[in-house]
Amino acid sequence: MSKIEICTDHTGKMEGIQSISTSTELNENCRKNALIKGSICSKCYAYNMCQMYKGLRERLKRNTATLTTKVLPMEDLPDVSDQTIFRLESFGDLNNETQLTNYLNIARKNPGTRFTLWTKMYKLAYEYFKKTKDIPDNFTLILSSLMVNLRMPLSKFKALKNGAGEALFAPGQLKVFTVYDKAYLESHLGEVDLNCGSRSCNTCRKCYAKNEVEEINEILKSDQSQVLVMEALEDPNKRAETADNLAALGTVFESI
Repeated sequence: MSKIEICTDHTGKMEGIQSISTSTELNENCRKNALIKGSICSKCYAYNMCQMYKGLRERLKRNTATLTTKVLPMEDLPDVSDQTIFRLESFGDLNNETQLTNYLNIARKNPGTRFTLWTKMYKLAYEYFKKTKDIPDNFTLILSSLMVNLRMPLSKFKALKNGAGEALFAPGQLKVFTVYDKAYLESHLGEVDLNCGSRSCNTCRKCYAKNEVEEINEILKSDQSQVLVMEALEDPNKRAETADNLAALGTVFESI
């Protein structure tokens, strides 16, 4: 039986998707990034959530110990073949190459499941794939942009080759995820395609499907509710309901 603990009870946009994650608290890179002004890590929801929920905090710490200390035998890796898609790191990030090897081997053990890994450990991932020249067909790597409003380029990773001298990452296996705030979007109208609605990842699946989508863009969570309200007010079919909801919350609203 695998010692790796799987999160099966996500709520919100991750509802219906299972994941394996590690601790941000034990990840030196996560803690350094959290100190960078203007970084998405400075607004880390995962760290704050773990301070609120002790059970989650301890589970992620145990996963860090299990996944980063040694390459696990295939028989000790979880069987998640009943899942069509699976997320790697919904809370933490890569710590070392051992962890990345274990994640890739989980994908190899479950070839019928599509796995996606989000990471800001660009150098670690780049050097690893440059050296190994191998990635399972059912594995997608998403470079999670560190800075709000600044997309991480994919060019260096696109240039990587496999053992046959061909592009290592096939279409759909390499993407970038960037968060933008409302002020930037308003000053750069039409320049950013907000193609992540953050409502249901299980329904959307842009990050998981082997498709032509390379850039995934989301609005900062703290700005999102305001934008959703404005969109609803612009829709005649939703305007009355939205006005009623705002009134119930004690919000001043004038019909427009």
